[in-house]
Amino acid sequence: MRRSSLSLCRRVPAVLLALAAALGAPADAAAFLWPNVPEQIARALASGDVSERRLAATRVGELAPETALGLIQKGMSDPDVEVRLHLARAAVSFRMPRAGDLVIEWLGEGDARLRLAACDVIRAAPTDRSVVALGRVLGDPDPHVRIAAAAAMGAAGLPDAVSPLLGHLDDGAPEVRAEVARALGRIGDGRAVVPLIGKVQDAVPEVRKATARALGELGDARAVSALILALQDQAQDVRVEAVTALGRLRLDEATPAIAELVSASPGALGGSGAFPGARAADGGTSSNDVREAAFRALGRIGSDAAVRVLLAALAKDDPAAPRSAVRDALVSAGRAPAAPAAAATGAPGASAAGATGAPAQKNVAVPALIAALAAAPSGNTAAGAALVLGELKAREGLPALVRGMQRGVVPLRHGLRALSALGDPAALPSVLELLGDADPSVRREAIRAASALLDPARPDGRAVDPARALLNDPATPPDEKLALVRLLGRTGSPRAQEVLLPLAKARSGPLRLAVIEALGAARAAGKLGAAVDAALLEALDDESGDVRLRAAVALSRVAGPGIARDLLKRLTVAAEQDRGALGIALSGALSRAGDAGGAKDAAADDLARDVAAAVASAPDAARDALLEGLGRMRGQAAGAALARMASAAPIDDRRKIAEALAGHPGHAGDPGAAAALRKLAGDPDPGVRANAVWSLGAVGGAIGDKDTLPLLLPLLKDPDAAVAGNAAGALGRLAGRAPASAPRAAAALCAAFSDARPYVRANALAGLTVSGARCDGAAARDLLARDPAEAVRLAAADHLALVGGDEGRRALARCASEDRNATVAARCAHAAPPRAPSPGAEDVVVFVVPFDAGRGDAGRDAPVPRAPFALVRADGLMRLGVADRRGELFERAAPRGPLRLAVPAPLVK
Repeated sequence: MRRSSLSLCRRVPAVLLALAAALGAPADAAAFLWPNVPEQIARALASGDVSERRLAATRVGELAPETALGLIQKGMSDPDVEVRLHLARAAVSFRMPRAGDLVIEWLGEGDARLRLAACDVIRAAPTDRSVVALGRVLGDPDPHVRIAAAAAMGAAGLPDAVSPLLGHLDDGAPEVRAEVARALGRIGDGRAVVPLIGKVQDAVPEVRKATARALGELGDARAVSALILALQDQAQDVRVEAVTALGRLRLDEATPAIAELVSASPGALGGSGAFPGARAADGGTSSNDVREAAFRALGRIGSDAAVRVLLAALAKDDPAAPRSAVRDALVSAGRAPAAPAAAATGAPGASAAGATGAPAQKNVAVPALIAALAAAPSGNTAAGAALVLGELKAREGLPALVRGMQRGVVPLRHGLRALSALGDPAALPSVLELLGDADPSVRREAIRAASALLDPARPDGRAVDPARALLNDPATPPDEKLALVRLLGRTGSPRAQEVLLPLAKARSGPLRLAVIEALGAARAAGKLGAAVDAALLEALDDESGDVRLRAAVALSRVAGPGIARDLLKRLTVAAEQDRGALGIALSGALSRAGDAGGAKDAAADDLARDVAAAVASAPDAARDALLEGLGRMRGQAAGAALARMASAAPIDDRRKIAEALAGHPGHAGDPGAAAALRKLAGDPDPGVRANAVWSLGAVGGAIGDKDTLPLLLPLLKDPDAAVAGNAAGALGRLAGRAPASAPRAAAALCAAFSDARPYVRANALAGLTVSGARCDGAAARDLLARDPAEAVRLAAADHLALVGGDEGRRALARCASEDRNATVAARCAHAAPPRAPSPGAEDVVVFVVPFDAGRGDAGRDAPVPRAPFALVRADGLMRLGVADRRGELFERAAPRGPLRLAVPAPLVK
């Protein structure tokens, strides 16, 4: 059951309470338009009245893309400047294909506003012809136009732009010089290296800063000496860029110079003006920023010398801090591939990674950390080294870590944190020895570490006896008792449940809730299992809603089909019962009923028929739970029941049936479920279609990928964004498991990059990522650099990290330093997809609890029926749609990892 910061349980099924986006549409969301409005705007754009044309041009952005793009193309030649400017903004907003070719003539216009607008349009939609045309604009009398032209040329990334840009590297305006340097770095052509080296000593700090960044992006070993010189710059932000660039080059030759930045006092980093005539910067960069950048650079270099410098820095680091630049750098050194041994003076265009031809060095971070623990380090150094080993999951460091704790070299609190992060069950005995430590902080850390090292799916009774002893000790504080109860639940051991059962009626509310949750961690057999079921069933009648919900969640995880009939009766008959809690419990219990390995289960078939019969007479509060339970049951009887109900069911039922059929792909002897799912994919209601399309992505292989692909391709252009977005995700899953269908699916996803709806573009990228496919050219890099939607840029970052190659890594580096969205920049800074799911999958129940930022109702805690949602899974795919009548959705076999709710598709533009 999945647990998040707002969840109530873990493992199957997971219940996730999450905050969705604002209920009210954002200010820029598309407003409703009457059917005759597009015609009115089109007529007004052809009017002889210039004011009427101007007003119409301001409204083109409200239209659907298929209508707006044609009007923009026609209006780009309007004689009025204001009309053209408005249409240019609309072209950028719609990311109009080949719009750059439409504005080439504007580059020669007398009005600087038109020349600027042309540069912006070309930057958003470049073509070879339009980028080449920008070369003459680099000599424009207006510096703002020259800046815009250089930015557009750099964004396009075409080698043909290098020569014109190099010709203007000495532009009289420093802002232009800086933009030209940035553009050359983005293009990545080795011809720019030597000219840029000459600009490292420019009089203006902004130019020096842009030059240092560009040299880092170019990755050429010839820039090392110039960048080392730039480390003495009087401007702190130039130093940051220079040391960051050296880290990108990953050459050990730079380590001594970077080490001086790490060891220098803050006053020494103030700078002394290395370049005659250079002016200081007015930025807010501090000496601490320089030092942290130096740590990151050493971590990227990862050589023996770099690791020694970082280990020495641990002595002054605070191990109690949640994060530290030194530890992060050592983690980076421990994960990075080996760096080249030295720089070279190779031919033009040679990269740092391959300039020397030297053999790759063995990664030295982990052995160095282990050696540090075996010596006699300071407490800070030992604690930091232990924490880094834990972060690296370096199991080979476990013996040294444990010996360090036993010797008193590694402080116990930090050693336990490291063992917890290490995740090796072999560390459990060492952790359990500290459960009774005299220091309360050590005891609490030991309980947390032991809990982290246990997995209820793998019963382990070693922690039961020490936890029981502490739990029965009157001197144990209440907060530690709560933690010990959770620890017992994590063991998954029947002996732990024997300890927990007598506490199921504890007077303390928090303790009782913790016991109920722990009882649901793992299923016990025989009489003990029956006793647990009975205790949880009794808790379903409790007057406290929190107790009932915890009991329902626990039952959903451990209750067997034997008590499903009791739960079914309660749900459909007893009006005074908490139907919401009963529904959670029943659907989980039904998931363990049905055939296993193809063996028929007559009792389960009878139960499925009884559940189906109950749907017809059940109140709305119970119908979704029953349909969900049928979807989670194994066997043909449950799937056949859902298929029969699908044809004549009301809309809400059809939505839930389309979702539930993800668990019933159909069988050779019973194709009804598959046929029902195909039919629901063409339902008039978009909510039904969205669920059906998503389910097709989950089960298409079982019902025949060759039949599923033709269904999904047209739905990629469905007018509803949730349907089209889910179709993109389904195509990606299909391409990942069906090699025969992969080329057509991937081609359709690449074409969807031009879709006007952000979530369609985002799911197209995520679909390519999960399938391991990629598009030709720079399409994904273009989306990362220019797409206005955060979701699209996040998906592009994940995609490029996986399949982007060297060009993709360069694009990610630029994004990490230039994207104004902190979330996107952080994602780009990762060297690999940060949301790679853990092995396995789990069923997840999500309650959609919207948050209206405009009204400030942060206290809302009830799920909203039929609320739109966007569920982002650990693999990056987004499921879009509408919650059921309880405000819930069920995601079958979600990849393990984080889940979150994003802004729903109807509210995103």
